[in-house]
Amino acid sequence: MDLNEIVDNYHKKYPKYSKLLVNRNVIEGIWVLGNNYTTKTNLYGAYPHGYLDRIYTLFQPIKDKTLHLFSGSIEDEYDKVDLNNAINAEEMSQILPLDYYSRVFADPPYSAEDCIHYGCCMIRRNVVIKECYKIMEKGGILVWLDQVLPQYRKCEWNIIGRIGIVKSTNHRFRCVTIFMKI
Repeated sequence: MDLNEIVDNYHKKYPKYSKLLVNRNVIEGIWVLGNNYTTKTNLYGAYPHGYLDRIYTLFQPIKDKTLHLFSGSIEDEYDKVDLNNAINAEEMSQILPLDYYSRVFADPPYSAEDCIHYGCCMIRRNVVIKECYKIMEKGGILVWLDQVLPQYRKCEWNIIGRIGIVKSTNHRFRCVTIFMKI
C-alpha cells in the first residue's frame, strides 16, 4: 500500500478540499466537515456528514472483511459491533473470527456524558484496541475516530494517518487515527 497513491486518489475525488500530505510515512491533514442539517439519522453521535465518504476514499471497505465498531447509524452490509447486536467490543474476539478483518472503522463514545445518551458504559479504549488486534489480519487497517489517541502497542500497530476534524461552532474537535496491524 503506497500512502502517496492513496492521498493522490483522495485529491482526485476531492480537489477543492484541504490537502492531505504524507509526512514521514504518515498521512496528515485537517478536514473541515461543516454542519449538515439534512443528515438522515435521529441517532445521537452519528458520523459527521461526509466523513465516511472521505474515509472510504482513503481506505475502501472490503466486502465480508469490514467491521464497524460503535456505529449504530450505519445501514450498510458490513459487520457491526454495537448496542444493536449485543456484542461487547471489549470481548469481541471471543465471538468474531481471529486474524480475519481487513478494515475496522471505530467511533467510540468520547465521554461519560455521551454514554448517558447512548445508554451504555464507557469503553476501555486500550482493551478494545487489543481486541481489534486479535480479530484483524496482518496489514489490516483500523480507522479510529475519537477525541483522544488510545493506548496501543508500537510492536503491534503502526500509525499511518492522523487527520484532525473540525465540524462547526459548538462541536468538538476530533481526530482520525489510522493504524496498520504489524
